Amino acid sequence: MFVRVKPSGPRKYLQIVENYREEGKVKQQVIANLGRLDILQQTGQLDAIISGLARYSEHLAVIDATKRGQSPVTWDKEWGPALVFERLWNLLGLVEIIASLKRSHRYEFDVERATFAVVLQRLICPGSDLEGSKWIEDTLASGFDGLQLQHLYRSMDFLAEHKEQIECQLFDRSRNLFDVQVDLVFFDTTTIYFEGNGPSELAEYGYSKDHRPDRKQLLVGVVMSRSGFPLCCQFWPGNTSDIKTVEKVIETVKQKFSLRRVIFVADRGMVSQQNIAYLESSHWDYILGVRLRRLKRVREQVLQDSSPFQEIEHNLQVKEVWCGEERFVVCFNPQEAARDRQAREQMLAQLSEQLQRGATGLLANHGYARFLTVKSDSIAVDPEKVEADAQFDGKFVLTTNTELSAAEVARSYKGLWQVERGFRNLKDVLAIRPVYHRHPSRVTGHVFASFLSLVLMTALEKKLEEKGIETSWDDLIRDLRAFRAIKVHFSNKDYRLRTECRGAVYHIFQAVGLHLPTVVELVQ
Repeated sequence: MFVRVKPSGPRKYLQIVENYREEGKVKQQVIANLGRLDILQQTGQLDAIISGLARYSEHLAVIDATKRGQSPVTWDKEWGPALVFERLWNLLGLVEIIASLKRSHRYEFDVERATFAVVLQRLICPGSDLEGSKWIEDTLASGFDGLQLQHLYRSMDFLAEHKEQIECQLFDRSRNLFDVQVDLVFFDTTTIYFEGNGPSELAEYGYSKDHRPDRKQLLVGVVMSRSGFPLCCQFWPGNTSDIKTVEKVIETVKQKFSLRRVIFVADRGMVSQQNIAYLESSHWDYILGVRLRRLKRVREQVLQDSSPFQEIEHNLQVKEVWCGEERFVVCFNPQEAARDRQAREQMLAQLSEQLQRGATGLLANHGYARFLTVKSDSIAVDPEKVEADAQFDGKFVLTTNTELSAAEVARSYKGLWQVERGFRNLKDVLAIRPVYHRHPSRVTGHVFASFLSLVLMTALEKKLEEKGIETSWDDLIRDLRAFRAIKVHFSNKDYRLRTECRGAVYHIFQAVGLHLPTVVELVQ
C-alpha cells in the first residue's frame, strides 16, 4: 500500500493505492481518494491526516519519543562499516573458508568473527590491538559480543597458520566474482619497521623503504592481478634484497594458483641476470624495469640508439631496441624530462655556489659527485658528465621476452602503479606499520590481516567503480561510520533505530547489493 498523486487535467489528486496480483499480472486498486492535493495542503488537512495516522504507528511513536528524549538509550553503536564490509566478506566466501579450516581446532570463541573483527579494524580504526578491542565494543556486528583482546591475538595465530590455504581459496572465489584476469601479474616489495626488536627470524636491519634505517624491519612482497586485485603476499627478513625474492615468488604463484601462462611484471629492483635466466628457464614471460645507470650496455647501446620514438599516448613515447638477443623498450616522458632537466639545473646552481665558497666534502655527496671531476688538486663541474646525465632525462627502459608490441609492453609496465598504490594503502590507510609483535606467527598474522583488509578495500572500490560512484576513501569511511544504530527502550519494548544516510552511504549499500535496514525495528 502506498500514496499516489493522480493528475487529472490541471489538478492533482492524492490517493491511497494497493498493488494486487491477478492472473500473474500486478494491478492496482484505489483504497481511498483523499482529495485535491492543493486544497489539502492549503487548508492544513494533509497535516491533520498525517498526524492522525501517525498516532497509530508504534514506530513513529518510538522515533518521536527518542527525539524528545523520552525513550532511554541503551546503546549507540557504529553500524555502517560492519554491514558493508561483512557483505563483501561473505561474497568473497571468507566465512566458509575460515569455517572449513577451523574444524581441526577447538576454540571457545568464534574464530571467524574474531578474524573479521581484526580485518575490519584495519579498515576503519587502524591502530594497536588494544585499541581494536575497545573499538569493537562501539561496533554493531553479528558475533562481536564477548570478543576480547586475547581472541584477536589468537585469530592472528590462526591466520598465520592457514595463510596459504586462505589465499588459494580466496583466489578461486575472487577470480570469478571480480573477473580477476591473471594474464599479467605485478610484483613489488616494501619494508615495514618494528617498534622494539621484533622476532629474530624476521626482524633485521636493511635498506629501509620507510626511511627508518634505525629500526629493524620486515620485507613484504605483494602480487597483484592486471586489474589491481591482490592475489597473495610473502614475507622475508628485513635484510633480504629485492633481487632474492623473485624465485620464491614465481614458485609460489605457479604452485598456488596453477597458472600456465602469465607475464611477470616487476620493477628494476628485481632485475639480475640470475633472475632473468630463472624466468627464462621456467618458461615465464616477463616485463622488467632496467637500472639505466648501472648497466653498461644500456647506457652505451640502448640509450644511444638514434631511431625515432613513437607516441602512444599523452606524455609517453616508446621505441624498441635490440642488443644482441636482448629486447629492450625505451620509454620517454617529455613532461618528466623537463622536470629532470630543471632539477639538474637547480642542483648545478647550488653546486657552483658551494664551489665558489670553497666548500669541501662535495665528492662525498653522491648527487653532486656524478657531475664533478678532480683536476690538479681542485674540484670542478665536468661538462661531459652533465651532458651524459641528460641522456637519462624522462626515460625508463624495460626488458622483455614477450611478443607484445613496444606500446603494449609500456602500458603493461605502467600497471605497477596499482601495486605501489596498494602499498600506500597498507601503510597509510590501513596503518600496517609499525609492528609491535615479537612472535613470528603474530607478525605474519598481523600483516596477513592487513592484506585481507586490502582485499576488502579493493573489492569495495571495484563495486563502486562498476556503479560509477566516485568518492574518496576518507569520505567513504567517514560517511559509513556516521551510519549508526541506536537501541532504545519504549513502552516496555526494545527497539533498534538507524540514523539517516549521509553522503554516499545509500549508493555504497546499493553497490554491494545491500538494502538499507528499516528505520525502526523491534528487537527481542
